[in-house]
Amino acid sequence: MHIAVCDDNIADRKQMERLLGRASDRRLRTTGVLYIDSYGNVEAVLRSPMLYDAFFIDMTNGPVNGFQLARKLIDAGVVAPIVLCISTIDYPSVIEAALAKVPEDVTEASNHDILRRQLHKQILYLHKPIKVDELDQMLDHAQSLKAETIPTIELRGEKETLYVHEDEILYAVKSGNYVHVTLTEGRSLDLLSTLPNFYSQIAMFTGFIIISEHCLVNTAFVEKLSLLKMTMKDGQSFNVSPLELGKIKKALAKNTT
Repeated sequence: MHIAVCDDNIADRKQMERLLGRASDRRLRTTGVLYIDSYGNVEAVLRSPMLYDAFFIDMTNGPVNGFQLARKLIDAGVVAPIVLCISTIDYPSVIEAALAKVPEDVTEASNHDILRRQLHKQILYLHKPIKVDELDQMLDHAQSLKAETIPTIELRGEKETLYVHEDEILYAVKSGNYVHVTLTEGRSLDLLSTLPNFYSQIAMFTGFIIISEHCLVNTAFVEKLSLLKMTMKDGQSFNVSPLELGKIKKALAKNTT
């Protein structure tokens, strides 16, 4: 698992790193290594939040406290458990106070209720000083959620970042210095990347294949394959490299059975 620690108290942050390091050693032969990244400010942890399977947070000295950071993570699309480590801030009381007033507007009230359920489901608490058995319980919970979670793919464009599942990507085409990714529901995004680099990012998902130096496709969306052309379910057609034809047929047979 990948764990993020965000604490603006250096001593507490180092202590959490040590505790997680020891937990990683204990789990080496069971649930595997814990990969730990440690942050002392909000901006750093928000750069790539979807990398992490759990967060351990206590921010008390800056303009953004631990609860406010948790809100930012949830707004960014994070679904991993967020553990607020209680020291000088009573996070449960802060959260309950923030949720106490329900807006009168129907739409806002509905959004408020969604947030309430999300926070109660996603946010957990640990009291400092951290006890080893309580930390292990949190890690066990994060591990069980990770096993149930469908992995997402980060698509980072120049102005927006999307987190999508494998079955939302139809195909990707080289376009100058960009890779143009076509998604379901008429969506698309241009990535400042190369096709090989993008493929390396998604290679763990076996449904994707490269059909030429300019294009990769999701085999789930292939409608028809002829000698030199592949047609997708949305009607888009691509030329197929004869050198790749055998590999493509094998991949299609494997991923459609």
